[in-house]
Amino acid sequence: MKKLITTIAALLIAMGGMAETTETQDVNEGKDLNYWAKELASRVKVRGYAQAGYTATLPEEGEKRNTFDMKRVVLMVGAEITPEFYAFFMHEFKLKDMQEYYLEYRPSKAFKLRFGQSKIEYTMENPMSPCVLESIGPMAQGVFWLCGYDPLIGNPAGRDMGLMMYGDLFNDKLGYVLEVVNGGQTNAADRDNRKNVIGKLEYKPVPNFRLSVSGQLGYGTAVADSKYNPTVKEGEIYRQNRYAAGAEWKSKATGNDFYKNRCAMVRTEVLGGKDGDCKSFGAYVSSSIPLYKGLDLVWMADYMNYNTDLGLKKTNLMAGLQYWIFKKCRLQAQYTYSMRSDAMKALEGSNQSVIQTQIQVAF
Repeated sequence: MKKLITTIAALLIAMGGMAETTETQDVNEGKDLNYWAKELASRVKVRGYAQAGYTATLPEEGEKRNTFDMKRVVLMVGAEITPEFYAFFMHEFKLKDMQEYYLEYRPSKAFKLRFGQSKIEYTMENPMSPCVLESIGPMAQGVFWLCGYDPLIGNPAGRDMGLMMYGDLFNDKLGYVLEVVNGGQTNAADRDNRKNVIGKLEYKPVPNFRLSVSGQLGYGTAVADSKYNPTVKEGEIYRQNRYAAGAEWKSKATGNDFYKNRCAMVRTEVLGGKDGDCKSFGAYVSSSIPLYKGLDLVWMADYMNYNTDLGLKKTNLMAGLQYWIFKKCRLQAQYTYSMRSDAMKALEGSNQSVIQTQIQVAF
């Protein structure tokens, strides 16, 4: 009997110990879940935006068109793996396309490395998000064209795969970028085994004013023929050089909350390139001016000569309003008049007016 009582007591003590251990484990697991949830929230940031609207294209001669359109739907995920390592992914749902994905090593402000696919750092405007650009779209003609919309390149996203080194020096007054990229289309291997080199310098004498110069040297493989450049044929490897210089002024340095922290802004650039034997040249000036509360006046004068030998010139004059309803969320309405040279009319048709409206929702 003593042995039986002793055995039962030992089992009860053991079960009690097991229960206490299990309870402690549950508490620890709860603490672990809370810890990792907080870590995940602090290290991973999810952002996104969508732009949709209405476009009416009214040529002086020919068929008039109008449509509701979805410009883009974008989801972005950034992860701070460690204080030095950062990963970023960006998916565009309209095109069903992974547009950006890269890993960064950030040991200091003065020296950072990025490997992967992202916007190329040619011009001031190309790296900027459509969420903050004044024009509904597309962006300035020269930027859009030379960063990839040219049919020879076939890369309207303005992005490329490669290795980038960048940083800020002298108390953030001088920024530099040096990158080596494939020089082709997104999400694709290099077709000519030659790399393009892109360099950029930005100088900020004061926080609300910057000067920029950038350029590109390299080669491309034509993915199609272009009526704008008969000197290069599909499949041909050709020189692909670019240059740009510009300036941007703001009435005050701003953050990302355009609803509460707005300012007057003027940005201008001159840029050009040589693709094969075809030279191109463009220039634009763009501005936004606060009028009342969340309401801004926006305007843009945009010139591009797609082939200086053939005189393929187009000038777009845009004016409109935008109303910031919350942070990066806004309503936009714009009118653009597009004037074309006779040579350009032969390719694209008569001068035309374009009326656009857009709603932008971002988080």
